[in-house]
Amino acid sequence: MTLLMVKAWRTALEVKSFRVKIIISGILLVFCTFTAPVLFQFIQQKDGPVLQDYLLLYLPVFDLSVWIFLLLYFLILLGVLSLLSNPHRFLLALQAYIILTILRFITILLVPLNPPIHIIELNDPFVQHFFYKQTVTKDLFFSGHTSFLVLMALTVPSTRLQIVFFAGALIVALMLLLQHVHYTIDILLAPLFSWLAIALAKKVP
Repeated sequence: MTLLMVKAWRTALEVKSFRVKIIISGILLVFCTFTAPVLFQFIQQKDGPVLQDYLLLYLPVFDLSVWIFLLLYFLILLGVLSLLSNPHRFLLALQAYIILTILRFITILLVPLNPPIHIIELNDPFVQHFFYKQTVTKDLFFSGHTSFLVLMALTVPSTRLQIVFFAGALIVALMLLLQHVHYTIDILLAPLFSWLAIALAKKVP
């Protein structure tokens, strides 16, 4: 961290309300992290319809897991580093991500779906090894990868970075479709939930 970044965080942490929000957000993030494997294990046992997706019918199928996660983790690192320069923007992004995660928990439970017929399982060696202990294929509506990158695009501090993240979200969304990991509707509605999460985060007192 640069001296300016350290000074910005020191100044922000001197404010009691900021400290409280950061602590509560950290606790909620840990809660969501450990709730996700339990929820996804439960949703894997549920049955749902296979949607008739006309776009997927015409798309070829490729295993792009490596490229998806190389791009995703690069963008996560880039986004976190950029947000750390602005504590209040970092807090907003963190709160919005927690809200987005909770919204996704709710929609996955309310809209159980079986995966597309020609799905190639998405293998994230880090998350699956440390958290899920299994391949998850029914966490479909809405796309977590797409919505997260759009959320980052809407919260990073510069226009150039916003362009990078919107482009990254588009590329990842396309690769997810080419791997038949998600239905088109999962991808198309993901940005709406990103916007909603940020709107709700801005209303946190």
